[in-house]
Amino acid sequence: ISERPSAGIYLEGGPETPVAWCICYSYGSIGTLHVLEDHRGKRLARALIRHMVRIVTESHGIPPFVFVHDGNFKSIELFSSERWVKQPLCFSKMFVSAQNV
Repeated sequence: ISERPSAGIYLEGGPETPVAWCICYSYGSIGTLHVLEDHRGKRLARALIRHMVRIVTESHGIPPFVFVHDGNFKSIELFSSERWVKQPLCFSKMFVSAQNV
């Protein structure tokens, strides 16, 4: 984790465990984005995505991208609402890339 672009959101005065986190692969793809169930709906994933766009763009010089399973409607909705563009692929995942970084 320390060798790749990553970010976490922690509760102030809370445990040292993050309530939301995002980890990218070394080539610029968002690999893991997760928010603990008790903290969903607070726009934490959205904040992490926006932060990671800046981090990955600065470190790799390219817009980040993400693979989302076809049935993961919440993630598809989230990335679409952040103006990421769906790219057609011929397997069970969909490629989504950032637009206007």
